Amino acid sequence: MFEDPTVLVVSQEHRLGRARHVTMSMLRHEEWIVRKRDHPVAEVLERSCRSAGFSPSIAFEANDYQEALAMVSVGLGVALAPRTAVQSARPDVRIVSLGQEAPSRRIVVAHRSDRVRPPGERAMHQILVDVAREHLTAG
Repeated sequence: MFEDPTVLVVSQEHRLGRARHVTMSMLRHEEWIVRKRDHPVAEVLERSCRSAGFSPSIAFEANDYQEALAMVSVGLGVALAPRTAVQSARPDVRIVSLGQEAPSRRIVVAHRSDRVRPPGERAMHQILVDVAREHLTAG
């Protein structure tokens, strides 16, 4: 349905809080907040940093994106997240583009044509269609 880009999340007071775009090499000396180390975004961080020539310094692990945003907001570190996971981010954090440098995740929908789809499934499908339309008009 759409590509969901990985973005950088920083506190509003961070030196990059007003940047529109950064590269991973600019983040060499940052302290990172990650979802659990076995979470896919932690793997994206490791791979993106390695491609930029460094290993990330992990400061904290968070249980979910809201917890990670709270840690970022008080300056405990920076984080990577899929754009849709931080769509309605806190007012005390900033979302900064990494351009094409960091990978995106592909959002797809599949369903079996030989069964009746329950209302919750149809509603979720419509939400994803609406988000995909927003991405197409914004991009």
